[in-house]
Amino acid sequence: MERQTLKPILKWAGGKSSLIPQLLRHFPKKFDRYIEPFLGGGAVYLSLGLKAPSIVNDLNPEIINLYEAVRDTPEDLMTELDRLGKQYSERFYYALRASQPRSRVKKAARTLFLNKTCFNGLYRQNSKGEFNVPFGKRPRLPKLYETHQVLQLSRRLKKTLLLNKDFERVIQMAGPGDFIYCDPPYEPVSVTSSFNSYTGSGFTKKDQVRLLNACNAAVERGAQVAISNSAVPFIRKLFRDWNLVTVMSRRAINSRGDRRGWIEEVLAKSY
Repeated sequence: MERQTLKPILKWAGGKSSLIPQLLRHFPKKFDRYIEPFLGGGAVYLSLGLKAPSIVNDLNPEIINLYEAVRDTPEDLMTELDRLGKQYSERFYYALRASQPRSRVKKAARTLFLNKTCFNGLYRQNSKGEFNVPFGKRPRLPKLYETHQVLQLSRRLKKTLLLNKDFERVIQMAGPGDFIYCDPPYEPVSVTSSFNSYTGSGFTKKDQVRLLNACNAAVERGAQVAISNSAVPFIRKLFRDWNLVTVMSRRAINSRGDRRGWIEEVLAKSY
C-alpha cells in the first residue's frame, strides 16, 4: 500500500485526521480496491495514497460537485475563490449563502468559501438541504486553499471514481478483494449532542441497521469492511457479531474550546 499524505481541503465535523494512525493499524495490509461510501472531508481516503483503484461517494451533491471541480478544473476553481475572497465580509457571506450559482466551478467555490468562513468551519444543512451555518466573524479572510494541495488532490481524483448515491448502492458494488471503510454520520451519544445533518435528510437508527445489512452482504461476497461509529450501547449491540476495537478521537468542532476533548469511538471490523 503506497501512502502519501494529502490534507483535506474541507474542514469536516467528524473528520478523521486525528484518528488516521489508529485506524491504519487496523486496516487490511493488502486489498485490490478501496471503497468509501461516506467521503465527507476525505481524510482517510487521502491518507492512504493508493495506487489501487478507488471508489468514493457522498450523498451530498455539493460535496461531490466540489471534488469534481477540483479534479477537472482546479485552476478555474482557485481563480473563482480568489474573486470571492476579495469581497469577504459578513454581508457578502450571507448573500453568497443565499445564492444558487449554476456552473460547477461557481457552485464548488461557494461550497469551499462558506466552509472556510462560516462559524467553526462546520458543514450543516437544514431539512430543505440548504447550508445554514452562520458567519464565522473572523476579522480577516482565512486561507481558502493551498495551491499545491488543490493540484495534488486533482491528480489523485483523476484516478478515482466519484459517485453521488445512497451508500447502499455503493456498497453493493463491492466484492472479493475490495476493502470498504465506512464513516457514516454517528449515532448520537445523547439527545442534545445529535449532529448528523451533513445532508438535509439526516441519518437514523434504521439507516444504521441498513448499513450493517449492506456491509454483511458485502462480506458474504468476499469484501473486507471497517466501520467507524460512536461507542454507544446501540452501536455496540448492533455490531456485536463484528470485531469491535476502541479508538480515541479528539472533538475538533465545538463552540467551546474546553469541550474539544477526547472521546471514545468504536471501529467495527468484519475481519
